[in-house]
Amino acid sequence: PLEGDPILARETQMDEKWLKEILDQALEQNTYVSARHIDKKTGKSVFVQAASLHNGKTPIGALFALVPTERYQNLLTLSSVAAQGVAFVISPTGVVEVAGRSGAKENNLFYRLQQAQFLDSQSLAKLKARVQAKEPAFMRYQLQGATRLLYGVSLPINDWYLAAVVPTDFIRAQAQHLTWVSLGLFIFIFILFSLLVFYMFRLRAYSNKQLFQTAFVDPLTGADNLNRMTEMFSKRLRAMDNRAALVIFDILKFKVINDMLGYERGNLVLQRAASILRENLAEGEYLCRSAADNFVLLLHLMDRRELRGRLTRLITSIRRNCTVSESCIMVDSVFGIYELSEQIPFYIALDRARLALENAKRSSTESIQFYDEKDRRRILTERQLENAMEQALADGSFALMLQPKFDFQTHKMQGAEALVRWNQSDQGLIRPDNFIPLFERNGFILKLDMFILEKVVQLLAKWKQEGRQLLPVAVNFSRLHLNDSRYIPQMARIVDAHHVARRLIEVELTESVILNNRELAQNVIRGLHNKGFSVAMDDFGSGYSSLNVLKSLQFDTIKLDKEFLSGCEQNPTARQVIRGAVDMIKAIGAKVVAEGVETEEQAKFLRKIGCDLAQGYYFSRPLPAEEFEDLLQMVSRWKKSPHGA
Repeated sequence: PLEGDPILARETQMDEKWLKEILDQALEQNTYVSARHIDKKTGKSVFVQAASLHNGKTPIGALFALVPTERYQNLLTLSSVAAQGVAFVISPTGVVEVAGRSGAKENNLFYRLQQAQFLDSQSLAKLKARVQAKEPAFMRYQLQGATRLLYGVSLPINDWYLAAVVPTDFIRAQAQHLTWVSLGLFIFIFILFSLLVFYMFRLRAYSNKQLFQTAFVDPLTGADNLNRMTEMFSKRLRAMDNRAALVIFDILKFKVINDMLGYERGNLVLQRAASILRENLAEGEYLCRSAADNFVLLLHLMDRRELRGRLTRLITSIRRNCTVSESCIMVDSVFGIYELSEQIPFYIALDRARLALENAKRSSTESIQFYDEKDRRRILTERQLENAMEQALADGSFALMLQPKFDFQTHKMQGAEALVRWNQSDQGLIRPDNFIPLFERNGFILKLDMFILEKVVQLLAKWKQEGRQLLPVAVNFSRLHLNDSRYIPQMARIVDAHHVARRLIEVELTESVILNNRELAQNVIRGLHNKGFSVAMDDFGSGYSSLNVLKSLQFDTIKLDKEFLSGCEQNPTARQVIRGAVDMIKAIGAKVVAEGVETEEQAKFLRKIGCDLAQGYYFSRPLPAEEFEDLLQMVSRWKKSPHGA
């Protein structure tokens, strides 16, 4: 308490005046106070520690604690140096306030150092100055033939100073021990790090191998894939002195093997084929699997005959060794070859080899085909046409042509067939044979057919408005329309939009297209009839027709193929066949149109056997719409054919 006697937790005899000074000091400094004192009851040295107590900001007393100095002796014993050193807490005058258990018994450190002559007077003065200035001190002195180090630092309590003395031999031994421990630890860490690096390299090598397998190896056959060959092509070709052949191998009708025998058997065939191809490679040659049943080979090329013989033997070996047991399916293969005589980009060489492969697959006799420059020019031409076709349709570069049909009995024009020509500004007129097959393959024919139908309907609407004679016009349609459910409704919309009678549009479908899917063709023909359109079979006599087919499909008109008439003038048998065909067609109630009529003798023969209509250059070439209109107006005044047909 601020006033009155101190309250003690245990009995002790303390100087009340000294206690009062400690209390005042604690309250005045408003902080912690520590001082050494001799307990009169026990005679032992203790530390009296005081801390001021407050109620808010108002001091109300101090809390005292008595701590025996032995506790601090334990703290000051330098266990880290195995009792080889000693530590002191001294006052600025050198009085030892507390020392470790092995510390000196003298009460003043400076006096001991001076009496034992551990330090000369100059060094001792320097130590005193540093202690009083609260600066760190570091000194060396000799004791019993051993060098010792003295180190001191200032403490923040009571201006005290901490000094420690340690033998240098012990420090050296400890340093050596630490060095060996550090070296051992370093070696351990180095070994551990080396093992880790080794594992990382092994893991990286494994990962790289897996990545390589994924990126460059075909998992089914174990052969390199096309990515790897693309990367290695130039290097391999240089090693062959640019005298090599890029060869593409393909199994004919491989899809049939998968469909009939299953994919497991199909994979087995591919694995056997890859094994045979790999076994027949010479040194420096290369094989990869490009896709499905295609393999690409880079082979040495001495001459075509030697390479052809080598590939022929491969075809025989694959047929003998790859045919699946218990199966009647024969594994036949084809090769497409491009001869390499210079460094060219791989993709160009591959495209040319693929082109040769397609020719081999189309051929019925040659399983091995070399690339021909004519094929490249044809491909380039087709690409140019494909690049220009959409714009040509938008620009109206496709022109409508009409070839008249004449009635043998009345000698009058009874209709026409709509044909198309492509007029390119830089190449002039392009014949249909040069672009129709291409448009069949790429599907553009669907747009072109509807474009021609609309041109025909527009022309008929114009004739109707002008009061001209309206004739039925036949329009050809591709086989692709048969699989399109929108085909017939689209036709009807185009015709009805121009208010033209549907009976004036005759749909021409080729014989081969119809007979490829008779059921589908029957449904389409029935649908066209239900919408009011007439239907004609084009190219009758090209090798597939029969009376039963004609009866089941119910055509309105049958057109005799122009090749069917070729040479009939000098061939009595051919004339008899044509006569029988005409009788057969008439027997089912269809009209007969002969196309490709080019001579007067053909015209007289066809009229004699009862053919209804004729179409061909003997009567008229295909004409632009304006010229066709002039011809129609002219022949409408004739009493008979100008040729006497």
